[in-house]
Amino acid sequence: MKRSLRHFLSFIFLIILSGISPALAFKLEPISRVFEPAGAGATQSYEVINDTAEQIAVELSMAERKISLEGQETTESADDDFLVYPSQIVLPPQGVQSVRVTWLGNPNPEKELAYRIIAEQLPINLKQPEESQAETTSGAIKVMFRYIGSVYIRPKNAQSKVVLNGITHEKGTDGNDRLVITFENQGTRRAVLSELNLNLTSQGSQLTLKPEQLEGVNNGVILAGNQRRFSMPWPQQLPIGEVTGTFTFKDVD
Repeated sequence: MKRSLRHFLSFIFLIILSGISPALAFKLEPISRVFEPAGAGATQSYEVINDTAEQIAVELSMAERKISLEGQETTESADDDFLVYPSQIVLPPQGVQSVRVTWLGNPNPEKELAYRIIAEQLPINLKQPEESQAETTSGAIKVMFRYIGSVYIRPKNAQSKVVLNGITHEKGTDGNDRLVITFENQGTRRAVLSELNLNLTSQGSQLTLKPEQLEGVNNGVILAGNQRRFSMPWPQQLPIGEVTGTFTFKDVD
């Protein structure tokens, strides 16, 4: 269930340029929630909002979330770990539907667990026959919309603990020099590397990289118990060679 947001937005842009009206049909709020593994906090409410003038059908499902060392996200169905009610809804124009989600899994996890909530518009024609015929003759097409939110099952007192596992020089496939940084989250809660500053030392020279110089690294997410490896062009101001480093960041929830 991998998806490139950039490619999807480019697709929407091309549709708009071509004069075809996509069905940007609904919203899911909130987009991120933290659940407790047991008790009242194990149930949370969402709202599915139809902000169009058309009736739509939406299905909700849950998926376990994993992030590889290189930052690629994959998901696997986790519907058995949750109760979603209702999981399929029909929304009238401008309608709002509350959805309750309850965690049914391990009531005492050792670390925070990461999931996705997926709300997807179903390709069901809910229009009257004459309306469907008019749409067909006008050349409009449907773009089925999907929202993917973040769900975290967090045990009490969970904390992140990020350490720098390695920082090295490597040659890229294009032959250019690259700085490769590996972080490990040894804590029990995910970490977000917000406002990251990286202090580097190589051959006696020191350099501090600010968040704006760490594109692709700053705001990186490291799930509890996971590692993330980041590769970036070698800084021009830093001599090439053995490198050491320290870092600071503001961990945000």
